Amino acid sequence: MKNNETSSQWEISIRFLFVSLLLLGVVYPATVTGISNLFFPKKANGSLIVSDGKVIGSELLAQKVNSKSMFMYRPSAADYKMIPSGASNLSPSSLDLKAFVNQRKSDLDNLGIHYHKCPELLYTSGSGLDPHISVACAQEQASSLHRKFNVPIETLNELIDKNTEYSLWGIVGRERVNVTKLNVSWKKMINE
Repeated sequence: MKNNETSSQWEISIRFLFVSLLLLGVVYPATVTGISNLFFPKKANGSLIVSDGKVIGSELLAQKVNSKSMFMYRPSAADYKMIPSGASNLSPSSLDLKAFVNQRKSDLDNLGIHYHKCPELLYTSGSGLDPHISVACAQEQASSLHRKFNVPIETLNELIDKNTEYSLWGIVGRERVNVTKLNVSWKKMINE
């Protein structure tokens, strides 16, 4: 009798396992993916930025920019690679961190950017992939690009305003500029 009960429980457990795998591994993900593609297609597909028919990036990720004629992202400890992304984990007392910050200060000075107006350009972000900077930092970089390209500062500030994201309901978050979208607009303006 006990043997029949045990085999019956095993059958129930195995059936439950397969039903759970089917529902939670196939039906649920397919339903969620379908609904998100139906109602939020851009977000569901990675918030991709398309220019001239080519995908050039995502609004959600910073990219490595080697050109001194573009707006800069925060530095990345992972060199802007998605795998592995992450922070440098250097402590405030680290001599390496001090050396990195001093080098970044020097680089910003050479570009004519006042680092005290752009402190986020001195330190890496937590993920190393954050595409946002403060409005003040974007405007400081605009001053440098204005001198380099002789583009009216008002035009650059309008470009920054168009790519500024605002806090949710005026409470959650802060005003920030998406550098990825800003650089796409800037490239179109200077035809680079």
